[in-house]
Amino acid sequence: MRIPAKPPVGHVIAYEYLWLSQKDDREDGAKVYPTAIVVAREDRGPIPLAYALGISHKPPAEGERALEVPPKLKRHLGLDDGPSWIYTDQVNVFAWPGPDIRPAEYLSSLPRAQGTCVVGALPSDWFALVLQHLDEGYRLHLVKAVPRTA
Repeated sequence: MRIPAKPPVGHVIAYEYLWLSQKDDREDGAKVYPTAIVVAREDRGPIPLAYALGISHKPPAEGERALEVPPKLKRHLGLDDGPSWIYTDQVNVFAWPGPDIRPAEYLSSLPRAQGTCVVGALPSDWFALVLQHLDEGYRLHLVKAVPRTA
């Protein structure tokens, strides 16, 4: 499987996302989720850190921050056609590439997803909306980090 040398900011990858609700009970994600890489930091040491948001079919509960993923975007990424949300109130932080990256074909049947962990790129306008939502939550102290680094 091809893995980019640096975290592919603005792209969705296949990743065993660890939800905030699971972090006290396990060290790895329960299953592979589409996961958006939103930030990469290379100023924390020799290995880049990736900051990632999980995408789930579970609608947000009251008090959770999430944006519904448009059906057209899900089709563009080759994901299933069920409703999904990208959660902007919790972020996995991990050393890139990390052991929990999985082949993109677990999630997408598109030819470009074969042989790589990258499902596809988010359109720039939608990615900007996600970053704005994340930044707003961060400023309001509503974003929780789930460290995946040792």
